[in-house]
Amino acid sequence: MACTPLGVWIYEDPAVTVARVRLQTDSTTPQRAPVEVAIAVRNPNDYALSATRVELRLQLDDEPIGRLTRDSTVAVPKATTSTVALPLVLDAGTSDARILSFGSGRHRFLIEGRATFVTPFGPRKVRFAQAGELAFGSPASSASAPADPDGSP
Repeated sequence: MACTPLGVWIYEDPAVTVARVRLQTDSTTPQRAPVEVAIAVRNPNDYALSATRVELRLQLDDEPIGRLTRDSTVAVPKATTSTVALPLVLDAGTSDARILSFGSGRHRFLIEGRATFVTPFGPRKVRFAQAGELAFGSPASSASAPADPDGSP
């Protein structure tokens, strides 16, 4: 084995970062979750791992929006980055109108969480947190918004 000389396993915790935050502001597709967070998991090891639990919470502009607790096994291939999209459960105080208010412009985000990975050394709990700014919405185009029948903006 290339990176395990003399049978010694070398382990490094996976890095978990935010790939994107998507808000469902289109009321014509109510079956979709109103908030989805995609996380990127980078496994630096030369062997596959699996994630068995993910917990996270999202704040936008310092307001709690939603959280997720998911127990399921997801393969994390060796020496690569995998992206997983996760639907959040909205906090009790987060209304549809509040989600719509974040639908455009730049907003501060904070995501904090913990993922449990199965490793050759047993389960490892890896904490992660990321903060920054996200831009939501885009200029209207034929692909993103219906055209106005009279051609006005």
